[in-house]
Amino acid sequence: MVRLRLYALCLAGDMAGLFGAFLAANYFVLGALWGEPGKPHGLIMFAMVAPLYALLAVQGGAYGINTLGRLRRGIFRALLALAQAAMLMLLIVYLGKMAEQLSRLTFVAGLVAGGVMLALVRVAVARLGDRLLGDVPLLTAVIMDGVTIDTGPHMAVLHADAAGLHPHRHDADMAARLAAAVGMAERVIVACPLERMSDWSAALKSLSARGEIVVPELLRFAPARIDEFDGQPTIIVAGGPLQFRDRLVKRLFDLIVAGVATILLLPLLMAAALAVKLTSPGPIIFRQPRIGKDARPFSIYKFRSMRSEASDSKAAKLTTRDDDRVTRVGAFLRQTSIDELPQIFNVLKGDMSIVGPRPHAAAARAGDSLYWEVDARYWERHCIKPGMTGLAQVRGHRGSTDDHQDLIDRLQSDLEYVSDWSVWRDLRIIFATLGVLVHHKAY
Repeated sequence: MVRLRLYALCLAGDMAGLFGAFLAANYFVLGALWGEPGKPHGLIMFAMVAPLYALLAVQGGAYGINTLGRLRRGIFRALLALAQAAMLMLLIVYLGKMAEQLSRLTFVAGLVAGGVMLALVRVAVARLGDRLLGDVPLLTAVIMDGVTIDTGPHMAVLHADAAGLHPHRHDADMAARLAAAVGMAERVIVACPLERMSDWSAALKSLSARGEIVVPELLRFAPARIDEFDGQPTIIVAGGPLQFRDRLVKRLFDLIVAGVATILLLPLLMAAALAVKLTSPGPIIFRQPRIGKDARPFSIYKFRSMRSEASDSKAAKLTTRDDDRVTRVGAFLRQTSIDELPQIFNVLKGDMSIVGPRPHAAAARAGDSLYWEVDARYWERHCIKPGMTGLAQVRGHRGSTDDHQDLIDRLQSDLEYVSDWSVWRDLRIIFATLGVLVHHKAY
């Protein structure tokens, strides 16, 4: 009940904040709190935006548990709902031919001020929630019935025998005991032996909370989810780390960064190409097959840094320090990472991303073993596009892979990036890359 009141308070605060934001926009843009005579611009905009925002915010989870426990996510969802409401309002204004009747500057100012107010409301409600519910409300109840599992610090842990919970008794008394034991929890997790899972499955169905049963046997398939095909339950063991919207955002990010980089770096690209051409015979660009997204091969582009006759197109032998195959200009290009710059065109083609796991050659080895022979998780890094730079590179895991640990260190970072991607992380990695362009392992 307290959480419901907080959610209602958050919604009311959002409405008050948007109302005040558009009134303030009226005052600062038009010089009058209520707008021009006969043209209450801010009030009309608020009346159009507010109901659209409320509907989209509720639908988008801006008033869920994230408001209390995950402040930044709650603010992001509120701002996303406001942006969507603004787009819908613009569509309505356009179709209704009302654009000339409204002040564009008032609209923009109201939206900016409204976004600030939405964030402030969530900060205030989150602090109030901390006072009333504690740092994290107990929304998860864990019932241990003969099986012990590790739990977090903010969970209600129940032992079935101590609480008098006997799932094989499918009667009213058992249902009442279970409801009283879990209280207002929104998620109930049961750890029990395999033979009691069906009894607990029946018992949990009487609750309005989401009921789950720990199945240790599924760990071999983790991370996994449940779905169905033609009425039969299935285990989803792979689905890609990025949703369709995330893939679109990442692709747009790649095109913008690669396009700007191509323009800014054009003089450097031309100078490097000229240096390669004038100092050794052979092609300027070196192409080599690499493993890309979905483990599909593609040709990676680099400035040629080795003598043409000594180039290793299959990467059967990794480059070593003071490698006699590398030309004098090539050594400089490799030490400064300039030899990697043509991969901007791989990004524009769609073979690569600006940020992602670095692409490997199929014949590359760690010690005497092929990469996928070292760690069974190796192929998980290929569920997204490879990158010009990556988390492993900014952490210093680059150069030759002389032993298994060299690959494992890179793989750990690659899998961390794959499972926790965001545009902001890509930006941080790009800026961090600037500090490791010249590196003692770049040879």
